[in-house]
Amino acid sequence: MARSFTAQDLIVLPRLSADEAVVLITQTLTVAEAKAEETKGKQLPGALARSQKRLLAAHTELESATRPAALTLDTQAKRRADRALDNAWSATFDWLSGWCKLPPEKNPYLDDAKALLAMAFPEALSFTKLPYKLQWKESQDRLELIVKGQHEKTFKRLGGEAFWALLKEAHEAYGRALHITVPKPAEAPVPNRQAALLTALSALRDYATRAAAHADPDVPGSEALSEALLAPLASWESRSFGGDAQESPEVVPAGGEGSEGDG
Repeated sequence: MARSFTAQDLIVLPRLSADEAVVLITQTLTVAEAKAEETKGKQLPGALARSQKRLLAAHTELESATRPAALTLDTQAKRRADRALDNAWSATFDWLSGWCKLPPEKNPYLDDAKALLAMAFPEALSFTKLPYKLQWKESQDRLELIVKGQHEKTFKRLGGEAFWALLKEAHEAYGRALHITVPKPAEAPVPNRQAALLTALSALRDYATRAAAHADPDVPGSEALSEALLAPLASWESRSFGGDAQESPEVVPAGGEGSEGDG
C-alpha cells in the first residue's frame, strides 16, 4: 500500500470543538499577522502567506457557522417583547387599581377609572400568561376597546398619558416581534457547522505543515519564525469532552513529534 505524506496525514491537531477551533485559529492568525508586520514586505514568505490566506478564509466561514442561529435571535426578540408588554399592562393595572381604591372625594373620576379597570382587566392580568399570539390578540382587543370607549380621556384625566403611550408602544413592538403586523423575513441558510469545522482544521493542518517546513538551520531566523508561528498550537491545552471534537490531543511542532498528551 502506497504511503501518503500530505498535511492531513502528517499533522495531528489538538482535540477541538468548533468554538475552540475559532479561538485557536484566531490566536494563530494573530501571531502570523504580527510576524508578517516585522518583515520588509509586510507578509510571510511565499507559501506561508498563501496558506495564511486560506486559513483566514476558513476561519471566517467557521466564525459565521458558530454564531447564534437566526432562530435563536428571533426567539430572544419575542421574549423581550413579551416581557415589555407584560410590564406595560402590569404597570397600568397597578396604577389604575390605585385610583380605583381612592374614595370619591379624592378621585372625581372614580366611575371612569372603575369602568376602565373592568373593561381592560376583567380577569386582572391573566391574559398576559397566554401563548404569545393569543396574548397579542387580547392586548389588541383591549386597546381597541379603550379607544372605542373614549377611555384615552380617562388616562389623561388621571395623569396616565405615560401608561397609555407605553401600552401602545409595547403592543406595536410585540406585533412586530411576532411577525403579526410585519412579514417574517426570509430565513438565511443555516451554516453547516461541522463542514466549516472540518475545512478549518484542514487549513490549519496545511498551515502548520508549512510553518514547520519553513525551519531551515542554514537560513538565519527561519527556525525562530517557525517556532513563533507554531507557538499557539504548541501551547494549546486540550480537554476531554464529547460533541463535535474531531482531533486527537497531539501537536506536531517544527522538527519533532507530538509533544502534548491527553488533556
